[in-house]
Amino acid sequence: LVRWVPFFNQTLRKELEYYAEFQDKLRGYLGNDKANEILREALHLISIGTNDFLENYYMLPGKSSQYTVVEYQNILLGIARNFITELHRRGAQKITITGLPPMGCLPLERATNIFFGSNCNEEYNNVAKDFNEKLSGAVTDLNKDLPGIQLVLSSPYEMVMEMIDNPTSFGFKNAAMACCGTGLFEMGYMCNKRNPFTCSDAREYIFWDSFHPTEKANRIVADYVVKHFLAAFK
Repeated sequence: LVRWVPFFNQTLRKELEYYAEFQDKLRGYLGNDKANEILREALHLISIGTNDFLENYYMLPGKSSQYTVVEYQNILLGIARNFITELHRRGAQKITITGLPPMGCLPLERATNIFFGSNCNEEYNNVAKDFNEKLSGAVTDLNKDLPGIQLVLSSPYEMVMEMIDNPTSFGFKNAAMACCGTGLFEMGYMCNKRNPFTCSDAREYIFWDSFHPTEKANRIVADYVVKHFLAAFK
């Protein structure tokens, strides 16, 4: 039986190879004892899921017919568990994994949700919340199963949703459209300061392009995550 394996899995496997190369270089430079101490005390940040759902499961033909949402969530959870377990086996002890944001409120998803007035796609948001809840359970289990690990789920969902629901409270003027181009579809290299259709002040927008937050929005979320989740690390 041949089953499709998410590209996400291939990427994490390659990252583990890079991590092993880094460890070898660190031990060669500092010696085993000092290198192992640095690895134990280092904070390892993992972010998963958004691209896997929006650019894979929902976008590529056949994926959503091959797996239910729950089955796909469980695949990603299994991959995350295996990756964290292997990271821990290689010496990492302080690890944080980031849950999904309200991905149904990205400008691209709003723009394609035309039958519901271009509001947030609540189906996608509910998938994100459900996945985050399951990820929280996996974090609890791994903290019990892996000796010495300090694993924390740092979820940006509530803060991003708060900014979208109350943009003016954070100094934003636009929560539904992006700074770049039409604010609905453009992303990547099409969005830069040389583009004549880029907005004049990105600080007024939550989203830089149809998929990614602006620097200001990222700074707000990062501050929230550090104070509410990463503060658990001493």
